[in-house]
This record gives sequence, C-alpha cells and structure tokens, in this order.
Amino acid sequence: MKITKYLNASPVFALNSAYEAIVSDINRVLKTEDTNLLQGLVLTALLFEEKDSITPSQLAKVFHTSRGNISHIVSHLEYQGWVKRTVHPKDARQFQIILKPEGRKKALKLIKYYDKIQDLFEDRLGVANCKQAADSISRLKESYLSSDTAHYFFR
Repeated sequence: MKITKYLNASPVFALNSAYEAIVSDINRVLKTEDTNLLQGLVLTALLFEEKDSITPSQLAKVFHTSRGNISHIVSHLEYQGWVKRTVHPKDARQFQIILKPEGRKKALKLIKYYDKIQDLFEDRLGVANCKQAADSISRLKESYLSSDTAHYFFR
C-alpha cells in the first residue's frame, strides 16, 4: 500500500505497533494473575520502597499518570487483597499504601516475569541498545509534549 513508506518512517506508528504487540500480550498474560502491566508495576514499586512511605501522588509522578488512574489501580490492588490504603500519619490529607503479605508474594512473582521480558530484549538487542531505545522513546514523548502540533492543527 502507498501508506507503507510513511508507516515505516513514523515513530508514532512504531510506538503504536509495539504497544499493540507487546503491551497487549503482556496484559493478556498478566490477566491470569488478576492484574495488568501498570497495576503490576505499581505493586512491585511498593515492594522496593520503605514500608508505609509511598503515596499515590508519588506513584502518579513516577509512572507519568494521573492521580485518578493511580487511585483506580490502588483500588484494584486493594480489592485483590494485596495492599492496604490508610491515612498518612503525618498528613491526614494524604493516603499511604501498605503492601500486605499476599501483595509481597504477588510482587515477587511479577518481578520474575518482568525480569524475563527485560532479559529477552537485552539478550536479543543488547543492554546498550535497550537503554538507547528507552531514551529515544522518552525523547519522542518530550518532543511531542513540548510542541503545540496536535493542539495547533485542530484549532
């Protein structure tokens, strides 16, 4: 098709294609674990942080998502019995998220899965190329967000 030349050079299409192939498959696999990629990453993040120290605002910042999305994720993790949300002892306006024993077990299982995915890419592409790809994707995101392209075009 005539559009193929454009698609082969389009970072937006490459990102979408990779998302459809990789993230969709990861989410399909993780569905058997009653989670998805971002929910699982939030759960594993809780494992690495000091007990009782992480807030939804911190998670939203780290994962580049909204506090509303983090709230939905934490609600799901709570429903699964993996975390407990409590009022922050130093600031009653905030919540803290506490990893429960079942959440710890699930996080450790997910880490093994995430490590396998990372190992796959590093084995096939090399560590430096994986880092370069992640950096390039971040630069694409920052470049897009710092422009008025989409907003300007459709005004």
